[in-house]
Amino acid sequence: MTASVTEDLGPDRVVDTLSSECARLLPIDSTEVFLPGVELERHSAVAEEGPALESFETGKDVAVHDLSTEVSRWPGYVARMAGKGYAAVSALPLRTMDETVGSIAFLSAETVVLSVEDRRLGRALADVATLCLLQQRELRHYRTLSAQLQKALDSRVVIEQAKGMLAERAGIDLGTAFHRMRSYARSSNRKLSDVARGVVEGTLDTRKLLRPRKR
Repeated sequence: MTASVTEDLGPDRVVDTLSSECARLLPIDSTEVFLPGVELERHSAVAEEGPALESFETGKDVAVHDLSTEVSRWPGYVARMAGKGYAAVSALPLRTMDETVGSIAFLSAETVVLSVEDRRLGRALADVATLCLLQQRELRHYRTLSAQLQKALDSRVVIEQAKGMLAERAGIDLGTAFHRMRSYARSSNRKLSDVARGVVEGTLDTRKLLRPRKR
């Protein structure tokens, strides 16, 4: 499972792989995965009630061998599952030592309870999926930081280039050139990096920057 998931750490891929592996290895008919706060293209991230939500909120396993006995507890959920032909469910939290990121529900058409061995296997698969989801989240976080850093560096390079060009063109020092650009950016309600880019690309009339400021 790990090899196939790590090729593409998107959350939908993780959920797809987790669901297919559980259906292949466990005596169940289907699965539902609950991942609040995660944008999924092919899976619902909403659970208004039911074992999956309870497992997520408590961080504990929730097993119901006969859903018909839980109508008063989860009326909407029981009706929805009955409409799909499911009679039993076992839910496991997707968790690490200090964080629960979601849950998975194992659905069965018959009123059954998973054996100890089956629950152990389900827990192992859920643990692998949880690690993949957390790695994907960390990777997305670092990619965002990297993009922000690169943007800041690119802006700084353009500003330095513009300072040099403006200083040479007007016969002023670099500090004065920078202050002229900054003053113009503020007065025109523009970003300093955009003003600098205009200087470098020649799309901004530098006479506007060099014009003596009114006192």
